[in-house]
Amino acid sequence: MSRKTTLLTAVFSLMVFVGQSASAQDNTASWDEKELAARFPGYFTINPASVKITLKDIKDEEDMSYVKLQESPRDLTGVLVSVEKIINIAQKLWKIIDENKPVVNIDTKYATAYPMGVTSAGQLSSWKKPKTRTYGFYAENLFGSTMIDCDYKVSYTYGGAYKGVGKYLTGVTVIPTNIQVGWGYTFYMKASVPDSTVANVGTTEDPLASMQLVLNWTMKTILKEVDGTSVYYIQGDGLYEEIASPFSKKEEVKLEDMRSAAPLLNPEKVFGTSTF
Repeated sequence: MSRKTTLLTAVFSLMVFVGQSASAQDNTASWDEKELAARFPGYFTINPASVKITLKDIKDEEDMSYVKLQESPRDLTGVLVSVEKIINIAQKLWKIIDENKPVVNIDTKYATAYPMGVTSAGQLSSWKKPKTRTYGFYAENLFGSTMIDCDYKVSYTYGGAYKGVGKYLTGVTVIPTNIQVGWGYTFYMKASVPDSTVANVGTTEDPLASMQLVLNWTMKTILKEVDGTSVYYIQGDGLYEEIASPFSKKEEVKLEDMRSAAPLLNPEKVFGTSTF
């Protein structure tokens, strides 16, 4: 049975329960979400053991059409470009999914790791083909029905050089490709790239850009809210690793990686209290 089918089955089952109960009371019952949650808490409760993120596909993109670069190229004549100092001149925090819907203009939201002074990807050369990893996010309720079914892509373009020096990043983003949410559930997802994670992991003479892309998600029902975070590490030479996930086994995550990602597992410590 497909996940789409189980979503529909869950809603249908709830309707049957409501119909049977209402019939037993001569159809005089007045139903609202609070009443349903009280009578059928299993429907409105996520099974923590069911929540998972699965890597579904890895591929090269043909070009950078997956993201629309919103940059303002400037004349670099007389500008001192510091190739060893790497910064993000684009987005630092942006919404991906808001109340079950992909955010409008998601293709304009992305992060970069450029040498200080550079204002556009076009001022760098030797870009490689963009890389994309597609993930599936799933969560079931206590009835065993899939209530959250979401696919998203992590995409990035790497290898850009300034006058033949360094390896930099652009178009680092998360793109939702499918989202199905069961009745009574609300799903949110946002991405961020804290400035503290944008770094040069190479040398002064041969810079290598890196960043950590943080993905935060929230599932809400009238009964409970469940939050989680994944952290993806990306380098200018194309290296990509998932260094923190609420579903990673301890032995699969290096201790030093967890130390470096620890501040990011609580986004309020980085950005302060915020809401979706």
